Amino acid sequence: MKSKKICMIGRFAVGKTSLVDRFVKNHFSEKYQTTVGVGISTKIIDENTKFIIWDIAGFEKENHYKPYLRGAHAIIYVVDATEPESITTLDSILQDSPELADIPSVCFINKSDLTNEIQWQDAFDEKLAKITTQCFWTSAKTGEDVETGFNALNHQLL
Repeated sequence: MKSKKICMIGRFAVGKTSLVDRFVKNHFSEKYQTTVGVGISTKIIDENTKFIIWDIAGFEKENHYKPYLRGAHAIIYVVDATEPESITTLDSILQDSPELADIPSVCFINKSDLTNEIQWQDAFDEKLAKITTQCFWTSAKTGEDVETGFNALNHQLL
């Protein structure tokens, strides 16, 4: 069985930990959990593949995350559909780490269940298209498209 290191990156409070919990444990908690450093979870995807998911603490201005990205097989970018600033954070990450553009990736546009709070703009789709070819409107709370997004990433890695 091959192990694949998957790094989840994005601004703080976009739902990275909740997405991992939904995918690995089929669990959701309303309680906010701040990740300090990195949280590591594993899930067997199929008879040939195991994901080792690195849930990296929220990204801000410092580039504390770079050591965690070494050896990554894939990236899951996470943005918050209710927080436009989370898109800008991805811009900063990619400017600081252009090598990420060469790693297979998907983007989760999380919190799709908060329909009355979504602040999405067409320009965001254009920005994300420059970062990755596949985006999924996800909800860690309901599970919407979480499994689908991880499976699409696994398909890219085959």
